[in-house]
Amino acid sequence: MPSVSRRSFIKSSAMIAGVAATQQASAAASKSSEIAAPSETFYAGVATRDITPGPGVPMWGYGDRPSPATGTLDPLLATAVVIRVGKFTLAISTMDIGRVPNVPVCDRIRKRVKKAGVDDVIFSASHTHGGPAIETVGPSSDHIHEGIASSIEEAASNLAPARLGRGTVTMDIGHNRRKILDDGRVLMLWRNAERQPTSPLDQEATLFKVDALDGSPIATLVHFACHPVVLGGDNTEYSADWVGEMKRVVREATGADCAFIQGGCGDVNPYLDKTPRDEGGIESMRATGQAAAYAIVTALSGIESHVPESPSIQLARKTVDVGLRWDMKDKKQIDVFRGVYGDRFSLYLDRMSKKMPVPMSTLLLNGEHGFAFTPGELFSQHQLDLKHRSPLDGALLCGYADDFHLYFPTIRDAAAGGYGGSSATYVGLGAGEKLVAEAMMDLGRMNGELKDFMGTEEYVFLEEEPG
Repeated sequence: MPSVSRRSFIKSSAMIAGVAATQQASAAASKSSEIAAPSETFYAGVATRDITPGPGVPMWGYGDRPSPATGTLDPLLATAVVIRVGKFTLAISTMDIGRVPNVPVCDRIRKRVKKAGVDDVIFSASHTHGGPAIETVGPSSDHIHEGIASSIEEAASNLAPARLGRGTVTMDIGHNRRKILDDGRVLMLWRNAERQPTSPLDQEATLFKVDALDGSPIATLVHFACHPVVLGGDNTEYSADWVGEMKRVVREATGADCAFIQGGCGDVNPYLDKTPRDEGGIESMRATGQAAAYAIVTALSGIESHVPESPSIQLARKTVDVGLRWDMKDKKQIDVFRGVYGDRFSLYLDRMSKKMPVPMSTLLLNGEHGFAFTPGELFSQHQLDLKHRSPLDGALLCGYADDFHLYFPTIRDAAAGGYGGSSATYVGLGAGEKLVAEAMMDLGRMNGELKDFMGTEEYVFLEEEPG
């Protein structure tokens, strides 16, 4: 089977935005919002817009496309889930594109939707490689931005008292594409049709069931980590890939909108990665999405929603200085990058800084559901660490949120090298671990397990097993 050129992919990816300052404070003085009172009501609303542009737009994700987009295989959607507790309203805007719009665009949308009563917005992309290159300025990008904004506004107008349920299900559709060999090097396992076991890997999908008070469905929110890349560079029709097919089936089965939040999938591919269209690519993409959807729909039937006992929204926004891995003042180093990335290298070189501040948001919903929204491609181990080592069990790592800074490899993966480990990454060593640590601390403070004041009660120790 023909393979996709890594060098071409890197060149295409070079159009991603580099660092851009957010409207938030620094990590040392992060902005926090908290609305919490047992007497408050939990409200939720959802809305979806078709943001598929017309043909002729360059496509995102692969550098070896034979042409710009020639049509639409399946629609690209923007789905907004808006929640309100007390006087604070938050929107989570999910979209079927490779990366979220540039920071100034996101800021303009935030400003616009404040008129609809939305105090803040978190933007999250599915990372499909079948979408448009949204850096292209023109009617296509305007159409996408308008759809994102109007979906948030409509979702806010649909707010109603709601119930919430949470569950999990295993989805066996992907593998870790980086196999670390005994000598410490990495073997890139792009495709794994034989489904050989790989690790680390998180095959757990977390599902949120949002219902009206009478039990009728409002929305399904799915969190999972797997690149939407069943289709490869030979595909020139817009597609949300397996994520779009999954959402379609879930939507038809439940009668409610389905939103998807991508996890730490920086090293996770679908088993049937980049299947050429003439070798069954479309069928493979749909089969992968349907397998995920059937697992989800089956699990949803066993999830009971309930009115939150203590509804609350706690949101901490900050920028975290993650530094640069490479010395961008070294002429020899710059010459290497220019040779690999070509002329596009200049598009993001000037946006880098030595401290490399990146945006990050940590959300604790109703005192029990934790989310860490990060601006790039973190790895499976990062997701597992947050989920199982955080003061809040089951916290979810959410990638591709609010900005995009390519790959955040673990330190081990950085040492092993390979795609995403040393190429297609510029953030400092340990940047992903630093974001995870910041999220753990935020969640610990939010749920009261990490305190900023040392009281006398901290000197009382448990020295025997209870009972």
